[in-house]
Amino acid sequence: MGLLLPRVIQRPTPNYTPTPIRHDLFIYHDEEGEADPSLAWLCDPRAKAAPHLAMGTDSSNELSQLVPLQYKAWAQCAFNSAGISLEIPGYADKLPDTRLQLAATIGAWVCRAYNIPPVLAPGGLGRGIVSHRHLGRAGGGHMDVGDPNGSTWATLVKYTQGAYEDIGKLASLPAFALYGLPAPHEVVAAPDVTPAPSHGGAPRCEPGDTHAHPTPSGFTQHSVAALQADLNKLTNAGLLVDGRFGELTTAALKRFQAAHGCDIDGQIGPESWTAIDAAMASA
Repeated sequence: MGLLLPRVIQRPTPNYTPTPIRHDLFIYHDEEGEADPSLAWLCDPRAKAAPHLAMGTDSSNELSQLVPLQYKAWAQCAFNSAGISLEIPGYADKLPDTRLQLAATIGAWVCRAYNIPPVLAPGGLGRGIVSHRHLGRAGGGHMDVGDPNGSTWATLVKYTQGAYEDIGKLASLPAFALYGLPAPHEVVAAPDVTPAPSHGGAPRCEPGDTHAHPTPSGFTQHSVAALQADLNKLTNAGLLVDGRFGELTTAALKRFQAAHGCDIDGQIGPESWTAIDAAMASA
């Protein structure tokens, strides 16, 4: 199979703990839902759930990084500290072959980057690849692509191992996945749709996990929630801080842009973040 490299964007979520993890596992999830509503939910603080990485719609060919790859995402309960997680949009028994190939390429990149062998790690023990389902009740009890009696998991493993070999033939790893905290120009808002809880919306954090990474506004740096809180302080916009980039947030941002000499496009790019950060520093 060829290497299908997605465009990577960053959509920061508050649903993680900034403590280092082991990189023993690469964990495949499926959302049991559609891409944009599930992604909107995983960026919502009410979810208390998020993977490190989430695929977008087939037409977008995007990969969203929600959590820095060195930190603990709230993705699979007791196994949150064990490795890196990827959400595949759709339903376990209906994932198209092209989506499985893309997921496998992402998984193979991570396995190469962190020296994870692309073989099954039964029950999440040892080093290797697993599905959320393989982690059992301790991992949240989800039923997904890891059905041992289905063909989806076998296909995903085959594709991952093939992509792993293909990447191994390259002079260097493809630089399409990201390690660290987001830079302003890489941040994109969560989809502006009604969030739809994946897998019934059960939290995937562990007891004691907290949001220990606030900015001065109290929200993840350069997230939509941080933008809303900043605009409320700077312009008395009266926005509901819900992490959704809707019409009211867009209108408030345009007013700020007009007042600070930015391009009035309603888009939150590096120019606007620089102006907002400067305004917050002097507020």
